[in-house]
Amino acid sequence: MGSVTEQSLEEVEVRYRKEHDKRLRSDGTAQFTDLYSLEKFRRFKQDPWADVSAYETLPRPREGDREEILIMGTGIAALLFAVRLLDAGFKPTDMRFIDTASGFGGTWYWNRYPGLMCDVESYIYMPLLEETGYIPKQKYASGTEIREHCERIAKQYGLFERAWFRTRMLDSVWDDKAKEWVVRLSEQVGDGGEREPAVVKSRFVILTTGLMLIPQVPQIKGIESFAGDCFHAARWDYSVTGGSPERPELVNLRGKKVGIIGTGASSVQIVPELAKHAGSVLVFQRTPSAVDVRGNKDTDMAWFKERIGNKPGWWQARCENFNAFQGNLEPKPDEDLVNDGWTSMTSYSALVGTTSRQPKSRDEIKAYYRYLHEVDLGRQNRIRDRVDAVVKNPAVAAKLKPWYAGFCKRPCFHDAYLQSFNEPNVKLVDTDGQGIDEITERGLVVKGQHHDVDILILGTGYKSPFLYSPPGRVGVTVTGRNGIDLDKKWTTAVTTLHGVMSHDFPNMFWPGFIQAGGNANYTYTINQGAFQVAHLMAAGLQRSGSAASGTSPYKYNFTVEATAEGEEKWSQAVASHAHMFGATAGCTPSYMNAEGEFEGISDPVKLARMARSAPWGKGQADFDRTIAEWRKRGDFEGVEIKAV
Repeated sequence: MGSVTEQSLEEVEVRYRKEHDKRLRSDGTAQFTDLYSLEKFRRFKQDPWADVSAYETLPRPREGDREEILIMGTGIAALLFAVRLLDAGFKPTDMRFIDTASGFGGTWYWNRYPGLMCDVESYIYMPLLEETGYIPKQKYASGTEIREHCERIAKQYGLFERAWFRTRMLDSVWDDKAKEWVVRLSEQVGDGGEREPAVVKSRFVILTTGLMLIPQVPQIKGIESFAGDCFHAARWDYSVTGGSPERPELVNLRGKKVGIIGTGASSVQIVPELAKHAGSVLVFQRTPSAVDVRGNKDTDMAWFKERIGNKPGWWQARCENFNAFQGNLEPKPDEDLVNDGWTSMTSYSALVGTTSRQPKSRDEIKAYYRYLHEVDLGRQNRIRDRVDAVVKNPAVAAKLKPWYAGFCKRPCFHDAYLQSFNEPNVKLVDTDGQGIDEITERGLVVKGQHHDVDILILGTGYKSPFLYSPPGRVGVTVTGRNGIDLDKKWTTAVTTLHGVMSHDFPNMFWPGFIQAGGNANYTYTINQGAFQVAHLMAAGLQRSGSAASGTSPYKYNFTVEATAEGEEKWSQAVASHAHMFGATAGCTPSYMNAEGEFEGISDPVKLARMARSAPWGKGQADFDRTIAEWRKRGDFEGVEIKAV
């Protein structure tokens, strides 16, 4: 058939379908389980980064405590929501963070594997750069730098001492009479156990639970029988490998046979680091990632000050420029400021929506999907050709080529991953989409062949965020007015207002992406949600007079809640644009389509539920415009704000 660049869309789609069919399984997401559900891995619930002696001096929840605003999480979302509330007139002492971690950072606190970087440009991904005056060291920041920046934000804004670390929310129940949330919290003790739950109360609760938080493992026969060291990439064990997050010199791997399961975004960064130190590296692959050039480089500080951070509002403007190119808006800005693999990927609008093309009839919709696949074909062909150009062994190169549309999985960017397979100590074990047959005491079985390994690393990703409510993603039960369970409401028919709140759950908020704007730079999406919530809370301050009642135990005496009519109208608007994401139908199974569970649904009720579970189909820029116009009107349509 010649080089891949000569193949037609029809020829390629035949190959796409073949690869899709190999990966499709009847058990869907049930093929995975949470890391901590297996006895072998429960020790990873303990925080390896915690200074337990220092923890004894930190504040902790006490039975009967009351807080004004309880924020679940200490990552980027938690910090952005807190800072936007500070901007709206609230005080650091009004807020209390809770997190199972022992420090700020969220996913960047827990993930410290070697090679860890963000794949979105640091100048737009890292939040509050203008406000802190910080300039990232490189175009793509390391995990350590991002975590340190989170700590910087917490300290600068007086939030560092406002956290209950090593604390888990068990459940939260709305008391409609007292107009407060009754929250049970369980505090971890030094040996990994937990104290008796403490019941605390709060006027407001913000759920910044993140997207990629609970590590998952495949339910492979014998997974707990492996006798060597074994850990998940999200809970890297430097006591096994040697080195540290700051100096990832994996000296303990010398002469060792290391196996890593998975070839997603984490493994793409880890494999080159393993190759530098291990005696041999076996990379076990079901489906290859599409790996483009990253092109990382040090920041020229003078250039940054002159060309990027040269005027107020530069961060927002740069993010909007990124969104315009990624969302395939027409006309596009004159200059692509970020100018990387994301902004050149026009077809990514299949995942984030756009206003440039709004098909109305069935024929127009079909033509639009065809357009997206045609646009994507050129990029994916280039990605596949790059594999041939980089990987010297043609047989290995053939197995590393991604045969699916570029928007079917999160694209990867790296300058050393493919090159690793040219190293004599790196071997690809391709399972042809089927995964591992069995894990034994000494290694792994693939297609009947046993592969010995001394150390096994699970680069098997996280629990999918697409099937659960914000608290449901982390196993927290939230019960609103009249005993309504938020996760049940979410799975029955997602209903929010602007993606950040829901009727019967007063004074509770969360970041969007479901029923809100979305793009690869999730920090920007979070920031937009934080602005919206801060606007609502500021209105509550104004309407209630922000004066403490003589009988109230709280400083802030108001409620903010979406109306049933308002959220239903919004949800229907979201559903009306959901067809913009239809080009992803038939994608190779992954966490993005719940391992294929979203396929083949014909039940009208289920289809309607799926449509309501989408992001804003007209793209981030249109979502921003819609919300800005809503705020400008000042009538707070769909929201009820009451003094109590």
